[in-house]
Amino acid sequence: MFRACIFDLDGTLLDTLPTLCRCCNASLAHFGLSPVSAEQCRGLCRLPIAEFYPRLLLLGGCPSDRAAELLEPIRRYDLQTYLKDPCALTRPFPGIPKLLHELRRRGTATAVLTNKPAPLAEQVISSFFPGLLNSVAGQTPDTISKPDPRSLLHLIQFLGLSREECLFVGDTDVDMRTARAAGVPLAAVAWGYQDPRSLSAYEPDWIVRSPEELLPLFIKD
Repeated sequence: MFRACIFDLDGTLLDTLPTLCRCCNASLAHFGLSPVSAEQCRGLCRLPIAEFYPRLLLLGGCPSDRAAELLEPIRRYDLQTYLKDPCALTRPFPGIPKLLHELRRRGTATAVLTNKPAPLAEQVISSFFPGLLNSVAGQTPDTISKPDPRSLLHLIQFLGLSREECLFVGDTDVDMRTARAAGVPLAAVAWGYQDPRSLSAYEPDWIVRSPEELLPLFIKD
């Protein structure tokens, strides 16, 4: 049994896809580019952060000779747009609040590791799960992003635990690659942004169909 649970955020704890789609399309429109579909946004959620905005520009029809110059401006504009109203279209997945409350009651350490910018991650966590997580590790200019395993290992070290005492829970191949490279036990969720069948190549230790299926994996009080 595990003493800590480290979650991905988008597609694992929160359904942020509608918010992400709205902000991406507002950013593309600001720079005179074409909108993307919800399904294209779902694909963007699977990317490491370094690939997100180049792919967004490509999907928006950005000419190749403008992509480099627009990369940083669209990133900044997108973040500013998201920060104005990050929770309007976002909802926790069913069963997640109950899971976090129960883990808290048991004394299980809980944390989030996300490639979402830290200000955004902290804002949505404080809105939806106040007081329920021990640590939130989002992206800053100085942090390492998934799938680099150091991102996960640094968080485990911060929690004061060993790899074997922690379970990482995520929904995309970026999450699978992160946990596997770090040597951390891994659960893939079936309700996220990637078909769980496509994650089988990473041989997750568990594939869970609902949040409550995670509870037996953690120490009871």
